[in-house]
Amino acid sequence: MIKLFKPLMGALLALACLASSASAEDEAPGRQITVTDITELESFGRASISPDGRWAVYEKRGPYDTAARFDQGERAMWTIMDLWLVDLSAAAPAPARLLPNEGLGLLRVAWSPDSRRLLIARRQAEIYEYGVVSVQDRSVSWTGLTPEFSRTGAVAEWLSPDTVALSIRPDHSLPEYLRYDGGMQARMTDNWRRSAQGREPSRQVVEAREGVVTTETPSPQGALVLLDVRDGAVRTLAHAVINDFAVSPDKRRIAVVTSGEPIPAMGPMVQLEGPNRRRLSLIDLGEDRVLQPLPGKDLALSLLRWSPDSSAVLVWARDDGKAWSEGQLLQVRDEGARPTPLGGLMPGDDRQTNANLRADWIGDVPALFARPSRSSRFDWHLLPAEGPPVNLTGQMSSAPTRILSASRDALRVVADGGIWRLDARGAERLTATGIALTASVPGEEAVRRVSSNEAPGREWTPVTDEAGASLVWSNDAGLRRLGGDRRASRVMAVSETDALVLERIGLEETLWLRRNGAGRRLDAVNSSKRDVSLIEPVAIRHPGVNGAEVTDWLYLPPGRSREDLRGLIVQVYPGRTDSFVWYDPITQTYGTRPTVLAGAGFAVLSPAAPRDTPPDARGDEYVRVVDLAVDAALAAHPELPSDRIGILGHSFGGYMAMEIAVRSDRYQSYVASSGLYDMIGLWGEIDPAMRTQPEDAMAYRSTQALTEVGQTAMKVPPWGAPQAYLDSSPVMRVGAVTAPVLLLTADLDFVPMSQAEMMFSALYREGKTARMVTYWGEHHQTWSPANIRDRYQEIFDWFDETLTGGRVVTHPVTVDAPRREPMTHRPPPP
Repeated sequence: MIKLFKPLMGALLALACLASSASAEDEAPGRQITVTDITELESFGRASISPDGRWAVYEKRGPYDTAARFDQGERAMWTIMDLWLVDLSAAAPAPARLLPNEGLGLLRVAWSPDSRRLLIARRQAEIYEYGVVSVQDRSVSWTGLTPEFSRTGAVAEWLSPDTVALSIRPDHSLPEYLRYDGGMQARMTDNWRRSAQGREPSRQVVEAREGVVTTETPSPQGALVLLDVRDGAVRTLAHAVINDFAVSPDKRRIAVVTSGEPIPAMGPMVQLEGPNRRRLSLIDLGEDRVLQPLPGKDLALSLLRWSPDSSAVLVWARDDGKAWSEGQLLQVRDEGARPTPLGGLMPGDDRQTNANLRADWIGDVPALFARPSRSSRFDWHLLPAEGPPVNLTGQMSSAPTRILSASRDALRVVADGGIWRLDARGAERLTATGIALTASVPGEEAVRRVSSNEAPGREWTPVTDEAGASLVWSNDAGLRRLGGDRRASRVMAVSETDALVLERIGLEETLWLRRNGAGRRLDAVNSSKRDVSLIEPVAIRHPGVNGAEVTDWLYLPPGRSREDLRGLIVQVYPGRTDSFVWYDPITQTYGTRPTVLAGAGFAVLSPAAPRDTPPDARGDEYVRVVDLAVDAALAAHPELPSDRIGILGHSFGGYMAMEIAVRSDRYQSYVASSGLYDMIGLWGEIDPAMRTQPEDAMAYRSTQALTEVGQTAMKVPPWGAPQAYLDSSPVMRVGAVTAPVLLLTADLDFVPMSQAEMMFSALYREGKTARMVTYWGEHHQTWSPANIRDRYQEIFDWFDETLTGGRVVTHPVTVDAPRREPMTHRPPPP
């Protein structure tokens, strides 16, 4: 499910090949992974190397289930994070705790340009605060400033060794993204308490006029400030909800994007579009002057890039009320904005243009990742003020989306196994064709603009070769090997001389320093789980529904005969197959991983299902996709049980599962988790967080956007196409269900639990076999260790009960979770 605050899976899938290729040769033979293993995983977080190359700092946390509470989603792990420092100038670099007397909950933010200080944050109890560490003596000064948290832009940037620009919360309230996960429970408890006491009203008022929602409680304001770290002096630059900011290369000006007027709801929906206009201000720090150079224009969230000479900032902006695709690429200066001629190029549809537009500068000329109007291929194009666009990457088999490094007059990318320089003359391959290189990108927490559209300014470019070695290309030295001879499971940090990477064996991840052609072991997590073996999937290739070859992935428990297999689970999700075994511990922990299902004795098949099938055709196509995948798997592996096949899906995969359930009698059991079953009900549902925290308005229209222009693609509200909404709702065909259904849901999920309740009620009314399990205090993913264990056990038990093939089968309880009393009879047939 696409969600603004949850872009993690896109990054993980982009790295799937890198992650999975590490494990086949590195896997230690041993026992299979269990659910208990994944709730006990330790983890490294983020890392960085100081600008002068002397210091490395990295985050590390203890076992997942040792956190004190889990109502902050994945950010609950912040509370048990610690920071470790490595002096890279030492003869034998070794890590040490950065602040051993400050407790846990410490997070890395940014190095000062002179490497003497490190900006950090701490998340302890109700505290969320910036601190500044003096690295030499390891002392810290806590600032009393509460950080803003953004998924779409910058929150901190150093201007000098002594001054840093910060986006903060002046009232010390938690940022929206932290309140989203954990704030609604406290607000609801307080509402209930007031009603119980009866002395003051407990109610909430939300009003809509002309497509704009207002609430009694105003949205908390933020601020952009300059902090002088020498004396703690704070200078306020802007009071507003700060969406993003960027400091010019000469450090004299700051481009700031603030939240403006609400966007009326009557126009077309755009997924990932926020509720408010985004307004640009230019702050001149020397003259203490603020300009609003683009009145009446709304900025896309994916671009805010200063030119190398600091004379202009590049943005994509539309007139208020217009579509994003009708906007312009603007070069904004103090004296005004100049449109960039595109020569018929298009950066994408409305969603792509707002959220994923990519552009940069080559000298004083913009470069844009776009396609001609009559082509589907995107390339990097130079956009001179006069003359047609110049295609820079047309000779490459596939144009790279990411710029790896930028200097004043050139950009560098990796494509076709080599490093390329893009400049005003065109594209030049810098490395030989005899070596295949891939981009080496640290696994940072995703920030949409900063991670994908803000290439670091440097003269060197990090890459990895086919054997997994870390290399750096530079103008002076060419291609230079840092070290390593194994594929890293993750790249943590890279400098011109050093690389920090993780290598995995079993569930153990080891942090290595690669330098001077060699490697040095620094640290490790999950060493006691080195003997855990993760099952590698095998490819199943066959003609798909359109005749073209597709690749499905099959996880086979080793050493199990047909009779020993607990069943074949087809794990479905439109537009995605699951072939990567490992990315990081947190990814292994949440969701329902096929490696864990296979470790418990189930064969798991991940079929290649199209993503963009029209609503009126997708249900029937889903059936054909899974039938073809199952037929191919059974033909390739006759040991699979053809009479014990279950379908499992989460989110839009849950929708796919039930669309199959109402059309096919081939499969013996279904598990649908956080799925969509009633399109009309889904469209009108309000996100649970907005029920108690409507002033945030962060996701007020999320289910409307999801239904109209997201994965469900209904295009219009229900009254615009009522029959299409009914035809796309599995609940309206529930009478055709022939197999038992397990529904999993959660009360705080943005996919409303009322969807599962509606489906369960319909199955109950029709006399079908169904079970509904609701997890309290959980979201779209499950975060409580106890709930994770119980959720897996519910799935295991359900398939054991319903995938019997007419046999009496007994399996041991595989998860140490509290269980209901044993059933004394098999569930009745549906």
